[in-house]
Amino acid sequence: MKNFLLILIIPTFLFSVDPPHWSSPSTYEDCETSCHLTHSSLGSPLTQATSNVNSCLSCHNPSGLASDLPVSLTEKATPGISGRHHNFDVPSNNLNYGAENPQNTQMSQRVMGGNIVCSTCHNQHSASSSMRGRPKISNPKKIGGSGTGNMYSSGNYTGAGGLWYLVEIDNPGSQATATFKWSKDNGITWMGENINCGNGNPVNLDNGVKVTFNGGSGAFQLGDRWEFYASYPFLRVAMDLGNNSSGDKFCRDCHRSWTMTHIDVETYDGNKKSHPVGIGLNANGGGYDRSSPLDGNGNPQGGPGEDGVSSNNLKFDQNGNLQCFTCHNVHYGDDNTLTEDLP
Repeated sequence: MKNFLLILIIPTFLFSVDPPHWSSPSTYEDCETSCHLTHSSLGSPLTQATSNVNSCLSCHNPSGLASDLPVSLTEKATPGISGRHHNFDVPSNNLNYGAENPQNTQMSQRVMGGNIVCSTCHNQHSASSSMRGRPKISNPKKIGGSGTGNMYSSGNYTGAGGLWYLVEIDNPGSQATATFKWSKDNGITWMGENINCGNGNPVNLDNGVKVTFNGGSGAFQLGDRWEFYASYPFLRVAMDLGNNSSGDKFCRDCHRSWTMTHIDVETYDGNKKSHPVGIGLNANGGGYDRSSPLDGNGNPQGGPGEDGVSSNNLKFDQNGNLQCFTCHNVHYGDDNTLTEDLP
């Protein structure tokens, strides 16, 4: 009789999506349980929802899995009138707002039924720092343990892609005496153990991420667990960078008819003109700009006396050039410069 070798192949979790779009490690919601259906799907790209917008808003609503980043249909912008979010599920060609079909192949392939949708601009599968954009560190969610202490997250995330963080108390006590361990793979491996909780001071993890513990005697019990994510905004192409002709184009792709330099603006021909982009302050030694912008309260931005509101700061690209996002927020913008735009 011949001997047979039985090979048992055990499937493992293989995620082709950056966190947090494969949900949290505590629930392990995979592609099919969260977004896709292999058979009998309602949406054309094998999605559970009937449309791309419905797919995204099924989580990005005040009570959904992405409740920390809700987007309401009632808050879509009508430029000059109302709204907090760039309009979506509307025609990509709208000359009233200088909008045209994107020239970028990846974006143009995702103009659906003639409309721009969430996935026209966002790549739901990849959160990469190479695409730029402002990273986010979510608020921690407690997922285990009986302690009454709290943990908070903070920092400026500098990682290359999305990450889930798991923090667990490994020695009980107060914020001064308890210790914790932390992981980036749901506890398969631990990046550090028996780390003092810092007595109310932020404790560094990595990639600019910090955690702070708050609680008195016995507030932290063995096995208390929290999870949170740090991620980039899942952009399909890189945010605007450099000049109008050869630089990276994101806003300037669809709104290319409105992009111009100070030279274009100065040659007035009776038609409406846009503010210059793709150039720095006082381009070519013009001397018509301040050396640095003012903050919302009239004091120099980044200097003594500024108002401390980060979302009203004028943001230049890494070359020091003005871009569309210098003044505009694509999401969560408002008209009160003295208040923080959240989330």
